Amino acid sequence: MQAIHHDADVAPTPAKASPIKARRMLARLGVSQASLAAHLQLANGRQPSQPTIGHLLSQNIWPARTPKASLQQQISEYMRQIGVKEEEILVAFDVDDESPSVVRPIRQDNAHQRRDYAPIAVSDLNQLPEKAMLTQMARRHFGLFRDPFMDDVQGAEDVFLSPEQRYIREHMFSTAKHGGFLAVIGESGAGKSVLRRDLIDRIQREEHAITPVIPRTIDKGRLTASALCDAIIEDISQESPKRSLEAKARQIERLLTGSSRSGTSHVLIIEEAHDLTISTLKYLKRFWELEDGFRRLIGIILVGQPELKGTLDERRNWQAREVIRRIEVAELAPLDDHLEAYVAMKFKRLGKAAEDVFEEDAYNAMRERLTLQHRSSKAPISLLYPLIVNNFIVRCMNLAVELGQRKVNADVVKGA
Repeated sequence: MQAIHHDADVAPTPAKASPIKARRMLARLGVSQASLAAHLQLANGRQPSQPTIGHLLSQNIWPARTPKASLQQQISEYMRQIGVKEEEILVAFDVDDESPSVVRPIRQDNAHQRRDYAPIAVSDLNQLPEKAMLTQMARRHFGLFRDPFMDDVQGAEDVFLSPEQRYIREHMFSTAKHGGFLAVIGESGAGKSVLRRDLIDRIQREEHAITPVIPRTIDKGRLTASALCDAIIEDISQESPKRSLEAKARQIERLLTGSSRSGTSHVLIIEEAHDLTISTLKYLKRFWELEDGFRRLIGIILVGQPELKGTLDERRNWQAREVIRRIEVAELAPLDDHLEAYVAMKFKRLGKAAEDVFEEDAYNAMRERLTLQHRSSKAPISLLYPLIVNNFIVRCMNLAVELGQRKVNADVVKGA
């Protein structure tokens, strides 16, 4: 663990982070961390956060800007109110040697080396970071004028591209230009929409003769063949769609052929594609098969969450095997070994060096904290996707300031 600066504003970290006996006493009475926090007050007049209470009880780490004696007195008074015996209160703040520490060990590997993943039950998923705002106190502490993750993608230069993401980016562009059939699959917050926006921006910025077609139907489960035809006709021409499906199909082929011969490519982009019905998926093959000689008239890009991978499994949807076998699948991976580079880029945009905010041990602690172990699988499940990482880092920064730590370190990450 990195050494902590011992100045007037920073609390020293115990040599061994261990739980105190009060934790077991309160747990025995069914008292939650939220309940305890509601009965305490910090020196700034606010209630401590649940992560702060977690640090206090589980690691014996106390907020730096509030006298420890003051908090101990408040906790003692609360314990008396709920019926804890006086002889127990006298030892409540001693290290609990009989209780195993909840601190997960962190293996200090380099980013490119194999990591040991701490097993976290799937039931812990709900405890992972929700959307958080970077507090004004945290901004001042770290010298930031705004949240590094708020509206953080304003142009192509703001898009983080790992080697895998760069490959998918180019694959999407090739599909749009040459008429492929691609499914981009990723967890919520993995960056699918960012890559879709990047594709549209690139087409416009580099002035490529490519016309994107994007159906506006919100519920993709209701996206019918007729609605797809209407979207294509309206996005590539000034004509009104014909009435019958057969007439629309002929109209589309005529319009696409004429546009293609003038040098324009076309790409149909469907977001939330995991909601598509099998019948609509099968109909997409009809669009993709439209061609003028050796030139395909339209490419198709499906963008969806991991459920789309199940839809494209021909063992489950044998009746759609004709179209499934023609779709290339590209999956967005979590950041994992690219975590440091991602964080560095986000802070560099604000003129801030990441090492001014994070200790080196914080990154492996984040990998541990944002890795789940599924009970039915031996393989760890990484949740190091941009949106989750963003929210978690903000939570860690807020907590570091509340605890009086100069930077975000592994101990802060463990309790966030």
